[in-house]
Amino acid sequence: MRSNFINLSEVELDKPIYRIMREEHVIGMFKERQNVLSQVHNWKDKFENFQMAIGGILDGKRFEYGFKDDFVGQCWTRHALSEAMWGIYANDVSQRFLRIKSTPRKLLAALIKAHPLMPQDTCFVGKVQYKNVKTLKAFLDSGGQMSISTKAMAKSFLLKRLAFKHESEIRLLFLGNATDYGDNGLYRYEVDPHEVVLQIMADPNRDRANWERDKARLRKETNFTGPIKRSKIYDPPEWAPPVYNTLV
Repeated sequence: MRSNFINLSEVELDKPIYRIMREEHVIGMFKERQNVLSQVHNWKDKFENFQMAIGGILDGKRFEYGFKDDFVGQCWTRHALSEAMWGIYANDVSQRFLRIKSTPRKLLAALIKAHPLMPQDTCFVGKVQYKNVKTLKAFLDSGGQMSISTKAMAKSFLLKRLAFKHESEIRLLFLGNATDYGDNGLYRYEVDPHEVVLQIMADPNRDRANWERDKARLRKETNFTGPIKRSKIYDPPEWAPPVYNTLV
């Protein structure tokens, strides 16, 4: 459904996007055939969900959004080659991480497949827009007639401060019911990872000498038939030495 994509052009729907996760979580995704979305209060940036967290004044009376905790989401990036993303999301060298590759269209299709009832009001994928604080405050103070559109509410999750622009984020969003989520704010739904994941890439901190053995293990544990690679972002150059001539 085209209307379920927010801030994305038709071309961008099939452009690659990436998500860095702990290795055991990726393996669990394949073994359990589940994807996991999280309530926004678990996210690091406390500016997230600022519109619903603050509430508003309607016809002179203060109110809170009763469904403010019903949205869950998952964060992806459009960056294929970014040391910053590995540094942020795979910064513990004692742990192993994997980066999975997909597209906005594949993510949304899988979410809708798991939630076929009224997906136009519950399932969204959108590109985050980065604004300065003054612009975000103006958006909040714009007032006017209150919108009850779930898509309009989803759009509010796609606004972030300029300080996070380096993340170039795409978000998968679902409006469910907070009572269906675990105590840790996580929501699991059925997914076929072989339909969603296009590539697996291992973190750049792992042992290069044992990579082929490591790769075989990952292949066996996930049964993934697509490409499994290792990030070489920290590898030294494999260049031939330059040739010089003695000056006469």
